[in-house]
Amino acid sequence: MTDSALDQDTFRIALGAYEGIKEASSSKENQDSAHREALSMVEKMFKGFIEAYEEYEEDSRNATERIKIGHLIRTDGGLASWYSTPKQTIGEWPSYRNRLKETGLPPEAIKAIDDSTNRILTHCANPKATGDRRKGLVIGYVQSGKTANYTGLIAKAVDAGYRIVVVLAGLYTNLRVQTQIRLQQDLGTAEVRENRGLAWIPLTSGSADIAGEVSPGFVSNPGNVAVMVVKKHERRLANVAKFLQDIPDETLRSRGVLVIDDESDQATPNTQAAKDLVSTINKRVKSIWEAVPTGSYVAYTATPFANVFIDPADAGDLYPDDFAMVLPKPGGYMGSDDFFDVHQTADEADDEAIHQLAHEVDDAEASVLAPKGRDLSSFAPTTTDSLEKAIRWFILATAVREIRTGARKHSSMLVHTSQRIHVHSRTKDVIADFIKDVALSVFEQEARFRSVFEDEIDRAATLRHGEIRPDWATVWEKTQEVLARVTVKIDNGASDDRLVYSESEIETVIAVGGGTLSRGLTLEGLVVSYFLRSSNAYDTLLQMGRWFGFRPKYRDLVRVWMGPGLLDDYAHLARVENELRDEVALMAQENKTPRDFAVKVRSHPGRLEITSPGKMGSAVLVRAGLGGTRRQTIYLDRSSRGISTAQEAARSLVKDALAKNSSKLLRQSKGKSSHSSVLLKGLANSDIVDFLRSYWVSPAERWLQPDAMEDWLLRHGHNTSWNLVLVSGPGGGTDGFSYADDVTVGLSSRPPMASKYWTPDRLGSDLPVGSDVVNIRALMSGDDYILDLKILADEGLLSDDQSAEIAQIPRDDFNLMKSARSRISPDEGVVLLYTIDRDSLPKKDSKTRTSMDADGNLIGLGVVFPNAEAEDPGEYWAVPIEEPTTDEELEELSHQDSEDDYVATETP
Repeated sequence: MTDSALDQDTFRIALGAYEGIKEASSSKENQDSAHREALSMVEKMFKGFIEAYEEYEEDSRNATERIKIGHLIRTDGGLASWYSTPKQTIGEWPSYRNRLKETGLPPEAIKAIDDSTNRILTHCANPKATGDRRKGLVIGYVQSGKTANYTGLIAKAVDAGYRIVVVLAGLYTNLRVQTQIRLQQDLGTAEVRENRGLAWIPLTSGSADIAGEVSPGFVSNPGNVAVMVVKKHERRLANVAKFLQDIPDETLRSRGVLVIDDESDQATPNTQAAKDLVSTINKRVKSIWEAVPTGSYVAYTATPFANVFIDPADAGDLYPDDFAMVLPKPGGYMGSDDFFDVHQTADEADDEAIHQLAHEVDDAEASVLAPKGRDLSSFAPTTTDSLEKAIRWFILATAVREIRTGARKHSSMLVHTSQRIHVHSRTKDVIADFIKDVALSVFEQEARFRSVFEDEIDRAATLRHGEIRPDWATVWEKTQEVLARVTVKIDNGASDDRLVYSESEIETVIAVGGGTLSRGLTLEGLVVSYFLRSSNAYDTLLQMGRWFGFRPKYRDLVRVWMGPGLLDDYAHLARVENELRDEVALMAQENKTPRDFAVKVRSHPGRLEITSPGKMGSAVLVRAGLGGTRRQTIYLDRSSRGISTAQEAARSLVKDALAKNSSKLLRQSKGKSSHSSVLLKGLANSDIVDFLRSYWVSPAERWLQPDAMEDWLLRHGHNTSWNLVLVSGPGGGTDGFSYADDVTVGLSSRPPMASKYWTPDRLGSDLPVGSDVVNIRALMSGDDYILDLKILADEGLLSDDQSAEIAQIPRDDFNLMKSARSRISPDEGVVLLYTIDRDSLPKKDSKTRTSMDADGNLIGLGVVFPNAEAEDPGEYWAVPIEEPTTDEELEELSHQDSEDDYVATETP
């Protein structure tokens, strides 16, 4: 607030008085008049309040527009918002904010919720403007507190005038109940409170979803707020639409409706497939939105692939026309960066960290616990070595956590080996028997527990952050206590002993389950995950990552045991997820609209042809846009023949480049090497394709295959000229590696993954005869994407402004690099060749890398595709449906959707 007649402390007191008076008159039809009367009354008590309040409103409005937390894409052209500031002393938001403080949430986390919900509500519909309707998308992180965020949004929206709140809480009953109880606790929706000028009218409860007949008479009172938490079930959604349709039009038009669609990528989007269940849910959700004359539809999800593939041309569908926002990553959140190799750049000194928290289960053990095929008659699971170790570590880690905190808290282990219900019961029995046998022979178990303790306790010591490392004697004593109270439960559509956490009964539980544990449901105090199930759908896999979240005082104790190949799968999916978030941020920087955003994401780089969730019934047609992206070879053939082939192909390409343009542009490399990186310009598309035909690229890199490259260039690269950069590393001494006469570069060290963590059979059988393929995990450094532009800047071949822009870009800000490249050299592609030292060695303390031990220096390839603004949006691939997964999940859904789950709610 700027200087005024009132000092800050007096103004805050006066503001509280204003809000109290305004709250008491919230039932009045003319709220503008009530506002003026409240101002006048407070002015009489505090002279100068009106002037100070107007300044406060203006400052707050400006501050909202300046909020930097999160990235927003919008269609309003930056127009002034109707929403200026939340209530500060009396109201739903102040009450919720106090609740967050009471739970011990750090001030910075509360501020993040405050700032981001301000930003979201700013771009929602104005509930006081009849006919204002807006749709938006909020992208969070798996298990990152999205519920806390939309609860804050609800509180502020109600304070601002919204009077009907609909929360669509996923497909599962236990998720609906969990959300219902959470809102009751955090917003007090089930409480009767006096002197607030507002009354929550709950249409659902912990035991009852919305009924078919709900009298809407109470809506006529503007002080009443209808709130309902509804499962995405056909009948329940129809009941919501009917309730809205039964409200008289003149009343409903002045009662702003807020629809929160939690896990909005699940079932809500129309897949255009023949699965009646999903199609019907999509139809029902749209019918709810159609019944809203004034209000907002806000979709929340951590995996928005399906949302952004909704056809924006269909005005009646739920594409987020008006805004899209990425929530900031909360402090203390353990996400994909902690578990997987997300960044895939050679700047990362090593990748030890991604193996601190994750173990890989081999095929032999996985086959014991995750049956293939439909016939389960011979399925007889046992506690394999890895499962036994995971269970023992869960008990030990729980003990260590309790020693650190001095208190018992909910502690959970997830076992997710299959989506099939019958597998769950057999697995549960095996685990329960193991726990029983261990408990009955506890004094004979110390040596086995101690062995696991010594293997794991220091494995992720870098994440310990000052927490104590208790001695074995203390841990063993606590372990016996923990072991005695471990329970094993099933949570799926058919189980009658569902997983429920309460404050009165602390759980130490091993949860065996399927879909309900892989979507939305929060596992309190999740310490260990034993996860074998795979999927052909990006969003399904990412949502299964229940191990993401907040782990105060036990970050270093969290572990994941994963099935064969899943570590690599998750690393790739996490990179795709990060790239999608980057697209939102980039579009915000370029002031694009959500419709532009849809095109960009539908042309998202990567293997998005496998993004369709099988549970949604059909493939989603997606695009594979390559313009402006980078690709790199991380799988290299170190056989003598492979090395010779790659070197010959590289030298031939350099020869072609020198023949076209003999001038060489240089950039001194960092480190001990006396050699410089070399830039050669003027290569043609045909030169690049010919090079790829002679240089072997792993089948995993489909877009660097010669035919795929040739096809893409014919469509989108007619005007492309290619720069060739020979990247000079710090090694090789004075000798280095020679591509041609007077063209020598230094060597780069890229030690490969040890065979314990990767073997060539993961690439399939389509490998060259006699090959010896290694995985170096990352080839390119972060700013290699603009290395040619840096060389041009060094040589004075860019303008002063362009050179300054390039120099100021952080080496890890891919968005800025991509944006700069699209402006400075949109029609130029780049091929980067790296000479990998034959003697590349891992760091002394590395557990995941090994020495290269090759007969010659290897050649790595990086490619930066030219910009392609006109990339054909009709270029797409259909997603194959994984029928077994779909059938089994529909079996589980049939249990979930039974009307036995519901108790009719009474009409208020």
